[in-house]
Amino acid sequence: MYKEAVQLDLALKSSKFKSPLTKLAHEIPASKASISRWRQGLRKMDNDTLKRTAKFVDDWFYKYSAARANYDILSFFKSKRVRNGLFAALTNQEKQEDDRKEIQAIAFQSASVPLNERTTQDWKNIDAFSKEFPKEISAEITEFLEWCQYNDIDPKEPIKEFNQKLGG
Repeated sequence: MYKEAVQLDLALKSSKFKSPLTKLAHEIPASKASISRWRQGLRKMDNDTLKRTAKFVDDWFYKYSAARANYDILSFFKSKRVRNGLFAALTNQEKQEDDRKEIQAIAFQSASVPLNERTTQDWKNIDAFSKEFPKEISAEITEFLEWCQYNDIDPKEPIKEFNQKLGG
């Protein structure tokens, strides 16, 4: 199953339109059967279709899924073990951050050892942090998107403001 399929299905279920499937089919254009297959993850959308559907549904979780698929950026975190919601995401993110800090401290000690003197364990420590760090970033992205959704804030505005301050 494609991650964007799950997000498209969720976005269409919570759509403000009366019959989002019909409106999306008209907008793309595509058949309702094609959209149904995309929603179920039975068929993958091409990049152009992902962009058009993302514009139509105007759902940040879907847009982020599409960007992840298209541009190899980190995805947001979704776990079946953690129930949905801002506070569940925050609690999970804080635990991940605590775990990551412990792994990071050990990895930084190993990274401070000169290259030619590093042990196998040093390399394992460095590798463990390299794998853990993207998970932490993913949890932060989730927290931000959940926060915006929970407080009815369009994520576009704080992102735009941040990018302007950063100069990008």
